[in-house]
Amino acid sequence: MLKKLLCLFAIVVLYPDGADAQKTYTLDDAVKTAIANDPVIKNFKNNLEIQKLNISTSKGSLLPTLSLTGNYTRSHVFTESGVTIIQGVPITRPRQDITRNNFNFSLNSDVVLFDGFANTRKIDLAEEQVDVLKFNLENAKNNIVLSVNQKFFQVLKSEQIVKQNEENLADSKAQLDKIKEIVNVGRGTIGDVYRQDVQVAQNELALERAKNDLRKSKVDLQAAMYDEIGKDINVAQGDIKSDYETAELEMILRGIGTLDELSDIALKNRYDYKAGLKEIELNKINVDIYKKNFIFPTLSAFGSYNLNSTSIGEIFDNRTASYGLTLSYPIFQGFSLDNNVQIAEVQVKVKEEEIRELEQSIRSNIQKSLLDLETAFKQIEIIDRNIVSAEQDKLLADESYRIGIGTLLDAQIATTSLNNLRIERINAVYNFLIAKRVLDYYTGILKY
Repeated sequence: MLKKLLCLFAIVVLYPDGADAQKTYTLDDAVKTAIANDPVIKNFKNNLEIQKLNISTSKGSLLPTLSLTGNYTRSHVFTESGVTIIQGVPITRPRQDITRNNFNFSLNSDVVLFDGFANTRKIDLAEEQVDVLKFNLENAKNNIVLSVNQKFFQVLKSEQIVKQNEENLADSKAQLDKIKEIVNVGRGTIGDVYRQDVQVAQNELALERAKNDLRKSKVDLQAAMYDEIGKDINVAQGDIKSDYETAELEMILRGIGTLDELSDIALKNRYDYKAGLKEIELNKINVDIYKKNFIFPTLSAFGSYNLNSTSIGEIFDNRTASYGLTLSYPIFQGFSLDNNVQIAEVQVKVKEEEIRELEQSIRSNIQKSLLDLETAFKQIEIIDRNIVSAEQDKLLADESYRIGIGTLLDAQIATTSLNNLRIERINAVYNFLIAKRVLDYYTGILKY
């Protein structure tokens, strides 16, 4: 016993990862993992940081610029001696070899005093661009939430189908044992044993297919989370029910609200809609900036202070200070300014049309989601009625076969029909739950 404990301790110490090879994810864990790993989210965050820096740049343009320039020049002039004739008179030119140093320092500053407040509107523009990116970031997160929810519910559904197939296999094996007993007492034929054994094999195959679907659904979930593919994972159902009664689902359906109510909720909550409204405001600011550039002159102030000398020790002996104002106005620049205004105005109209198209799309998607939800509920209602009938058929077929007035084939058909209906109900319930999540996404209330 002591040796076994020591071996177990050694395995845990040497292979700590093996003790927790399977990680279990709740729905919240899966969503957080996906948001943390998704490259689109990372790019949005990086772009958001860049845009925040652009706000600082726009604010900095209101302040005076200040630049310091230093310059050192060393020149060497060499001229050979010779004779130069000037108006017929020869003049002897001496040989020259001169070296000169020049030191120059200048301090310059300028600032825009007035440009029709276009510079302040550029700050507003940068801030609006930050807001647009924030809304787009949140919208991208909501897209991930929907994708992970769908994949997570698919895993839960696959697990329930595996459990149902395990029950079906256990029932068919139990039925095989009963048939063998019936044959042993001389009330059945060996052919019934073989036929039931075939049914067991079919149920085993159905179970393997269900397990394979479960494994693939986990791979889809890992892909949605940008997690390591191939790693074995489990999911925790948490407070997500799997055994909803029809009355409970009907309460969910009846409490949803009308198309108009849901559309109003969506327009208040959808981040893509908020981003669209912000883009309209952003383009209106662009129009305002271009108009100001077109209408108003630009008034700037400048100043400079210069030091210049041939010797660094005498640099302060020669100083020059200058300052003044500059007024500029673009009289004609090839229609570029006027075109900029018109292009910006057209962009506003484009964004307004896009927001109207988005409103229509939101309303359309909500209506289709409501129809999907109602259809899923109707399917569950019909399946429940069919299950009640199939359960009675199975009881009758089993009892008829037991007392010898029915065939095994009738019992198998009744059992298969009931098993298929139970699996259909699992599919229908989870399809209903997924449809509800999709509706929540379209109304903007599916959060992370």
